[in-house]
Amino acid sequence: MFRKLTELNTGSSPPKEGDLFKVVELHGRRFEIRYGYYEEIDRTHDPTEVYPDFLKNPVYTEDGYPFITYMQEGCKYYQKRDNDDDNDCYSCIHMERGQELIGVCRCKSRRKNE
Repeated sequence: MFRKLTELNTGSSPPKEGDLFKVVELHGRRFEIRYGYYEEIDRTHDPTEVYPDFLKNPVYTEDGYPFITYMQEGCKYYQKRDNDDDNDCYSCIHMERGQELIGVCRCKSRRKNE
């Protein structure tokens, strides 16, 4: 019996491009994270989770702050949170952490004026 159970568990196949990884809801917005590739050269490997590109397609909270991904390169308002060597949004003091590598930039200079 144990052998049959382990055979079932090890038979899972890797995700396919376009498969849903997770749905993230943050500040009233919903983001689907799907498996895919960031660049053509990545196609030599299994697909990975692809996060929204908020630089190309900005999305804002209801109060006008931009959504960001943790791995985005810091903008001109970047201020280091601690002693790490990174220059990404995750290490910025303006970063409000969310779910699954998606957060909000709370820098007043980046707030959308309506």
